[in-house]
Amino acid sequence: MKAEQEPPQELCVKLRAAADRLLVGTPLHSSGKLTILDLAEEAQIKRWLLTHKYPSTLMAKYQAEFKTARHKSEPVRKAEAEIDKLREDLSRARREKRQLADLLGTYAVVIEQLAQERAEAIVERDEALAARDAALGVTALKPPRQRVAPPAGHIVRFRTVGGDPCDPFPHIDHRRGSLLVELLGCT
Repeated sequence: MKAEQEPPQELCVKLRAAADRLLVGTPLHSSGKLTILDLAEEAQIKRWLLTHKYPSTLMAKYQAEFKTARHKSEPVRKAEAEIDKLREDLSRARREKRQLADLLGTYAVVIEQLAQERAEAIVERDEALAARDAALGVTALKPPRQRVAPPAGHIVRFRTVGGDPCDPFPHIDHRRGSLLVELLGCT
């Protein structure tokens, strides 16, 4: 195996400038990590120049420099700060979710209890009314039937009852005093 040659001065200048930019945290051509790959990208040279052609003179020198720098470049620090902020936001959101789930469970129990109490109160009321009516000898009337709205998509049309063309209310059956309604389906 041959001894490693001395790297050209131009290459050394490019690498030094790129390493300085990485250490300061102002990369122009790379992601800003303190690695040999990013150093090659930042210097705009082929990686094999560092890893294969000059591994002991250049690669080892910059690896040692990056290792001793022991600080993170600015983009990495910013990314880590953002990650920390997002982790805090996530933990806060999870905490709020747990609190809301607990509150929802409490509300569900209260609503269930209130519904049960309401049903019991209605039964008691109906029994009291029936007892009152029985004591007074009154027969309770049936509650009026609920009117049901026609199903969606149907047309309500009044049918003419009388044969009088001059009747202003042809849909009223004057003999019985009621409305006749015919539901016709839409087609």
